[in-house]
Amino acid sequence: MKRASREPQWSFLRRYVGLRINLFRAMHDKEFHVSGDQRLVALRNGDHAIVARTEFDPAFCYFYVADCHWYRSDLERIGDEEVPDAARLELLHRFRTLLA
Repeated sequence: MKRASREPQWSFLRRYVGLRINLFRAMHDKEFHVSGDQRLVALRNGDHAIVARTEFDPAFCYFYVADCHWYRSDLERIGDEEVPDAARLELLHRFRTLLA
């Protein structure tokens, strides 16, 4: 039996979609995890993480955030309200250092 998705329809993180992301900085900062193909950037704080999917814009020659979500350590996607305030604020503060 297929269970109903608990994924939220709207997330606070949607405001970051479309913003330029500095993958060079992420690749050289040990706190960030960048996938080999540079399509995912992740940042973790305890049992919670923020993960951004990136895309390259050939017209402007830069990477941007295509999608962004919260995850729990069991790899389940969660909503804004499920991330403790302290973890959310810390992750967002560090994530914003990559955005232009």
